Amino acid sequence: MSSLFRSVFTLAVLLLGFGLLTEAFHLMNQPSDKSLLGGIAMILGLVLAVPMIVHIIWSKLK
Repeated sequence: MSSLFRSVFTLAVLLLGFGLLTEAFHLMNQPSDKSLLGGIAMILGLVLAVPMIVHIIWSKLK
């Protein structure tokens, strides 16, 4: 996998993560407690998942 493909996949993951982060903030802005907790859970999931996926993309052998 060349650096170009790795860069493209990394950019795609970051853009997807940004979209999900925007949705999480939107959920946290709702008046329901479930929405607040759902937004917090989504943010914590993104904090764990995005760096792990980027690490997997860049740590594969050449």
